[in-house]
Amino acid sequence: MSVEYSTITAVSEYESQDNPDGEQYSLKKIVMIWALATAPMTFFAFVLTPALIGWFNITESVPAFLVFWPFMILGLFWQFVLSLIIVKKETGCLNWQTIKRRMWYVKPSNQKTGEHKWSLLVWALPFIGLSLILQIVPMPDVLDTLFPFLTTLPHYNLAAIMTPQFQGVWLILGLTLLTIPFNYFLGEEFLFRGILLPKMNGVFGRWDWFFNGVFFALYHLHKPLGILSQAIFSGFMLSYPSKRFRSNWMAVIIHGIEAPISIYIVLGIILS
Repeated sequence: MSVEYSTITAVSEYESQDNPDGEQYSLKKIVMIWALATAPMTFFAFVLTPALIGWFNITESVPAFLVFWPFMILGLFWQFVLSLIIVKKETGCLNWQTIKRRMWYVKPSNQKTGEHKWSLLVWALPFIGLSLILQIVPMPDVLDTLFPFLTTLPHYNLAAIMTPQFQGVWLILGLTLLTIPFNYFLGEEFLFRGILLPKMNGVFGRWDWFFNGVFFALYHLHKPLGILSQAIFSGFMLSYPSKRFRSNWMAVIIHGIEAPISIYIVLGIILS
């Protein structure tokens, strides 16, 4: 009897890793969750930040990016909170066992053998390599040609603080270290790969990873000129390996390779 019970339990745990999905989301629910994640960032970028710059008469000596940066962190933190609210509502609890099964934070799985093992994370390496190449040789984006008004919108870029003015300003390292966990794990990856990706198959079928990338790109309305390249990049580079290996650790590792690069750049600015 105990052997039978153990077998049933093991099968149940195995199925829960490969199929944490349960009831799939409708398109309406996917769009709603996307909107809840996107609206704050868009509001911060195009309404609140420009308003603060105008109210306090902030000049070009303080780049707009530096004003927007704390709000960006707040938006990422909101995605983390939103993810927890959704998991709590769906499962009734927030322990790590529940979260990792529901959000695919489990060992990668071999789809042919059904075997789960950490060594499969090695398949993240070719995606990391391609990611680094794309960072050096960015993909062209034609949206600015098709929609010229996009070039008139506020833009927020780390390059804005790459000036001697910020030599010795350690505050920007603090902001970087605060941004990293939410940008590459607890915020964007939690929501888009953890909450949405496992629940999109019901609407998009085998192309759920591609449309996950599309929704992730459209979330970047706060930097619209990069949406087209972001859709291609995030769909193939982040969503596909996560879906292929049924593990969102793939996306966290691939996306997170930007973290040490960001720290290196910021330290270069501070230390001149």
